[in-house]
Amino acid sequence: MTTPYIYWLKESAAVQEYSVVGIIDGSGSMCEAWNDLCKAWNYFVTGFKSVYCIQYDDTAILQESPQLTTQKGEGTNIELGFKELIKLIKSGNLLQNILIVFVTDGIGEHDGINEYFQEMSKEFEQLHSQGYQFKFHTLALGNDFSHSVAAELKMIIHNSGILSSQIDLIQNTKIDFTKVLQDIKDEIFYQMIRVDPQCQLTTFTGPVHRVTPNQVLFTTSNSIRVGGKQINLDKEGITPEALDRFIRQIMSKLMEFNSAGKSVKQESIQALQIIEKLKSRVTFKDEDDEIKKFIDQNIQKIEEFASGNLNLNQFEPLKAAQFMHEVQDLIIRDKKKMQRIKRKSAVHAQLTMHPQQPKQQVKDYYKELALKRLEQYEKQLNNQELFEDLKEFAKQNKVKTLDQIVYLTKTHDFQLKNIKEFIQTDEDTAIDMIDLFLISLD
Repeated sequence: MTTPYIYWLKESAAVQEYSVVGIIDGSGSMCEAWNDLCKAWNYFVTGFKSVYCIQYDDTAILQESPQLTTQKGEGTNIELGFKELIKLIKSGNLLQNILIVFVTDGIGEHDGINEYFQEMSKEFEQLHSQGYQFKFHTLALGNDFSHSVAAELKMIIHNSGILSSQIDLIQNTKIDFTKVLQDIKDEIFYQMIRVDPQCQLTTFTGPVHRVTPNQVLFTTSNSIRVGGKQINLDKEGITPEALDRFIRQIMSKLMEFNSAGKSVKQESIQALQIIEKLKSRVTFKDEDDEIKKFIDQNIQKIEEFASGNLNLNQFEPLKAAQFMHEVQDLIIRDKKKMQRIKRKSAVHAQLTMHPQQPKQQVKDYYKELALKRLEQYEKQLNNQELFEDLKEFAKQNKVKTLDQIVYLTKTHDFQLKNIKEFIQTDEDTAIDMIDLFLISLD
């Protein structure tokens, strides 16, 4: 049996500009969410130089303006929205790196998207070969969306990093649209790197020559050439962090394939065998307990697929979305943490890059950005008193972390019941708001 190797291809130069395309469901059933979607989308596209919006119902149009205003309001034909996307890409007006945001509440009775998949797959294979890099996100709301269609679309289009959400469920339109779109906006494109010989990104997907950084490569060769540099994998060894990330890549693809109706039993069994071999060569230290816990949790999920009893394709949409949300928390768990770290260290990074720039000028710039983000949160929150309480609390107590705010709410005798409930029900937003307060008050 050949020896398996993995290699973590770390981050490289980020791509500063990319095109954004919205494929927006404007059918009549979207009417209740339309105003909230318009507000969130129009804020999201602010600042992009290359942005387009395709709105579809039983027809599809490339809007003259990327801003969302008037809803088309008839039936639903997703196929036409994606045909318009292909036309837009082939027009040559887009950059090579393209972020696609697909928003829908379901599939129409006569929608032809499933019949279009084969043709669409050929189109995107050609675009991938031409050097296009795509990120694809589905924002789904209601009870009639298809998680299987979302998975199939992502498999066809997305080629920019495996660790990306398969589907984002919009439950509260006033808050979730803004939150999810901001997370998407915080993502980064990287220049693709050539790898020789070809490597895989999981134990069962095809070999590739060009990959995006911040992923773990899988190979049976003990030496690979990455971006012109020869790497001896016997000398590199395997770290707990690399194994953890590789397992998350496997889990992400298994979930995607299974949602699209593919049996992944054999792929899961094979993955578990290779993971066991890799794991036997990892030295875990005491400080690796948390990583080891996450590794074991994802292995348990893979074992569920290996049993053959888990078929996401047959789940009801909401049940499938809940399962995916739980798994995505495991496989993309470092995403928001890294975003928060980047936001907190933004001033320091700018001072390092531009030492000649006055410190106060840099601080003022980031304070302004933070205050703008806080204004958006304030508009989305139903409870204005909560916003003011949390703002004042962070300011008075010089809050540094979420743990500190939880501790202080327990030890300080004043009315913070709303804040505690908010943290318990929406921890990510609470953390984001605290980080923004820190920057704005710095």
